[in-house]
Amino acid sequence: MLASLNHVDLRFGPQEVLKDVTWAIQEGECWGVIGRNGAGKSTVFKLLLGQLEADSGTVVKPTKERGIRMGHYAQDLVPETQGSVLEEALAAFGDVERLQHEMRELEHRMGEAGAELDEVMERYQKVTEIFEHLDGFTIRARAESILQALGFSAADFERPVETLSGGQKSRVMLAKAILQGQDLLLLDEPTNHLDLPSLRWLESFIQDTDATVAVISHDRYFLDKIATEILELELGRSRAYDGNYSEFMEKKEQELELLERHYEQQQAYIKNQEEYIRRNIAGQNTKQARGRRTHLAKLDRIQKPLKDRRKVKFSFPETQRSGDVALVLENASVGWGGKPLYAPLEQLQIKRGQKMGIVGLNGTGKSTLLKAISEEIPFITGRARLGSQVKLGYFDQHHKNLDPRNTVFQQIHAVNPQALKQDVLGFLAKFQFRGDEVDKPVTALSGGERARLSIATLIRHGVNLLLLDEPTNHMDIPSMEAMEDTILSFTGAAIVVTHDRYLLGRVADSLLRIHEGRAEFREGGYEDHQAWVDLDLSAETESGSPEPEATRKPPSPQARQSSGAKPQSAATAPIQPSKPTAIDKDKQRAVKRFEKHVAEAEAKVADLEARLADLQKEMAAMDPADWQAFSAKLDAQKTLEADLAYAMSDWEAAQTALEEAQR
Repeated sequence: MLASLNHVDLRFGPQEVLKDVTWAIQEGECWGVIGRNGAGKSTVFKLLLGQLEADSGTVVKPTKERGIRMGHYAQDLVPETQGSVLEEALAAFGDVERLQHEMRELEHRMGEAGAELDEVMERYQKVTEIFEHLDGFTIRARAESILQALGFSAADFERPVETLSGGQKSRVMLAKAILQGQDLLLLDEPTNHLDLPSLRWLESFIQDTDATVAVISHDRYFLDKIATEILELELGRSRAYDGNYSEFMEKKEQELELLERHYEQQQAYIKNQEEYIRRNIAGQNTKQARGRRTHLAKLDRIQKPLKDRRKVKFSFPETQRSGDVALVLENASVGWGGKPLYAPLEQLQIKRGQKMGIVGLNGTGKSTLLKAISEEIPFITGRARLGSQVKLGYFDQHHKNLDPRNTVFQQIHAVNPQALKQDVLGFLAKFQFRGDEVDKPVTALSGGERARLSIATLIRHGVNLLLLDEPTNHMDIPSMEAMEDTILSFTGAAIVVTHDRYLLGRVADSLLRIHEGRAEFREGGYEDHQAWVDLDLSAETESGSPEPEATRKPPSPQARQSSGAKPQSAATAPIQPSKPTAIDKDKQRAVKRFEKHVAEAEAKVADLEARLADLQKEMAAMDPADWQAFSAKLDAQKTLEADLAYAMSDWEAAQTALEEAQR
């Protein structure tokens, strides 16, 4: 067992944050940690890290003293150094740097004859073993490989950390945590600053790593990909489930249904007993009535189940029904400074009731297109034409349609001051504003609450075409689900800009992808066009089926060397039977290019391995007394080993790129 919490309680003043929380992290597991904002997810990590102390219960921490190599990532971490990106990533490996320095000193002393030679050699052997155990020979190559996977170029490695943006600094700290966490990784919202290629790399890394992983995340698609267990924190209590997020949801739904039945049965039983007591407490059956009253007082009452996770069954009918066509884009392109971000979209119709997702990398023009449709900015070319009887509502990330002077109730009531109070309360309940929550000031709402109130205001105004710009940003999972239910229940048309793949999978029935200067439309949802949405056309078959759930990394040259096998290029790999597909010349060119990269990398690895083998033979035949010559050979060996580690990393990257291009 790497770490655990056992019946832990924690209070912050009068507030009870955790109640009887139990969690054990075993080797080989990958935990998804979920719960509402403020449920105690980060607090649990802080207990394991020793940053907080429990009021009661026991905490087994994953410490260095127990031999556990742990990496931790959180968004509020700050760099340790004022150095470069690469120096910051390697800053956690002070022990490795110290050992490497000591090895150099010992090698120098071995070149000087002296009576303590045996003692120096013994120390050198011990230091070398520790250095190898800490992966000292490959740590720099691994650091560079991980930084590149997280979006940094080789030129960025020498950039001062202080010149980076907040998102870039977060990615450096994530790379650092991954390097450190060879036994255990604790990751708190690691996906927030990642683009899709980096996110897919992180998913693949977690699937393949030997380290145990625990991830706090609101990205449900990410949790479906990586999690083998789910820890849910709700009302300060913990509950563990086997499986990924979707499997957790199925089990949770079944539990809620069962708990609701038990709750209703117990409430009926209590009502019957109370009625019997009321009728008989002063009569001839008073003894039995008092006995039942004593029994009720001792009864373990079932708490009313929280129903927020249950799928909401409601709809928002259009106040004014639009025509069959809600929106037409004609020769439309957007941009800034008179320059378009993509080629004009010749003709695109959005039908009544259609839910279209817009996807693409940051900066490609997704939000800009929504602003142009809502007439906040002009189109560079073409225009947007609204259909008959269409009323448009624009949901932006800053929620500009909310009045900070209002309470939640006042915000909705102001749309139609003649509406009855019960009508407004019933409408707000559909957006999970109930009880005292309707009296909260807009300024006191969380990001998720503001988003729900913003879209509620738009729907209350009777819009029948919604433009939604990242509607689930900064939300916890229950708020995301409420937003999805709202969009699905909206009978008008909706256009949604989002990076949330789970939301796309639930809501979108068509997709517009803006990528590399082109805007391309497809019918169907995320699962129909997964690789296309993830900006990896080569991974998608002609049928549009998604890529495999998880892919294995190619065997490294080290594994190939030990098994006697050679890495297979596209020319030597066995051909798998597949149905005929149309010839894709761009794909063919990409495959040939990657085949060349693989061949060059193989040749470099083979050359370095041969040179290293020759050098080791020379060292074995040397005169042990000639320590100066031996020390020079040692330096040459270390240089070759480092070069080989870089070459192996390059080969793995080239082989992975080739395999993806061949799909």
